[in-house]
Amino acid sequence: MDIETIFTPRQINSAIAKNRIIRSATNDHLGNPDGTVSDAQIAMYDALGKGDTGTIITGHLSVSPDLSLRADEMQLCIGDDRYIDGLRRIPEKIHEYGAITIAQLSLAGPRGLNPFDFNNLSTEELENIRDMFIAAAIRAQKAGFDGIQVHVAHWYLLQAVANIDLNIRTDRYGGSAENCIRLPKEIVEGIREACGDDFVIMVKLNAHNTKDALDDYGLLGTYSSTLWDAGADLIEISGTDFNKMARTDSLYYLDAAKYVKEMYPDITLSLVGGIYSEETLCAALELTDFASMSRALLTQPDFPAKMREGDTLKSRCLHCNKCFEIFATKYERCVFGPVLHQLEETFNH
Repeated sequence: MDIETIFTPRQINSAIAKNRIIRSATNDHLGNPDGTVSDAQIAMYDALGKGDTGTIITGHLSVSPDLSLRADEMQLCIGDDRYIDGLRRIPEKIHEYGAITIAQLSLAGPRGLNPFDFNNLSTEELENIRDMFIAAAIRAQKAGFDGIQVHVAHWYLLQAVANIDLNIRTDRYGGSAENCIRLPKEIVEGIREACGDDFVIMVKLNAHNTKDALDDYGLLGTYSSTLWDAGADLIEISGTDFNKMARTDSLYYLDAAKYVKEMYPDITLSLVGGIYSEETLCAALELTDFASMSRALLTQPDFPAKMREGDTLKSRCLHCNKCFEIFATKYERCVFGPVLHQLEETFNH
């Protein structure tokens, strides 16, 4: 595969991606405390757009109107109509560069400011959460996003529900693989009905949903096909152990993606984790339809443009994972800097 194949346009539902690179959802920690979009975030999306990424997924947006249920005090909110106008700034900026704009929808649940156990919720309370996701997708559509991504990974609420070891419910949302994926399935179905056939629906899925990995690939295949049949347009495969990988590792979840593609070849897939160079992009795209990057674009938002121009074929990312901690101490997202004043204002108490 040559580099031009990476930059070949590819369709996702009714939207045309100008290339096969996706900016995977990345928590930027740059939001305002009231859940609204900050100028620093718009500057970040401007840099990503200039950098020639074809599809840009936002950091996770909380679907609950209760700000105390967010993952952190900087997470953006999409849980009320009053946020629509501010959120509109994101697709307006990204569309200037011809990129597809996707809003990632999430509810922190066990990883929130006020964590809760979904097993203790009633059936009606889970149905209310389902409806929050659907209402959030409608708001995203009104704000001008091309689509949404339902976050079913990284131990947030929906992935906790999908984990068959954590889920001990006895109603229709627990007790079997079919029931554990029912809540995300109903969310996808509801969004498709509410937002129409042309609205892009993506799902981010965890590669592992059991404690002992007895049948993780089989479960991933079942979940992927279930959500695809429910109306999803793209499944992005990720995992929760990416920050534990060795610096020399790459393509962390390639085998998982390979299993899904072999079992369900019609599913449009993207892979994230350990993709940071022309070589790893091409290796992923030999198997998947798209390739997603997060840390590589965090440190070098212009990496795709530089790669296309032949200036560099490998991101400067060190895989040191300092991006998970220095935002609150040195007010940087990467060891290469720069200091971000929005982070300094938030954390310099």
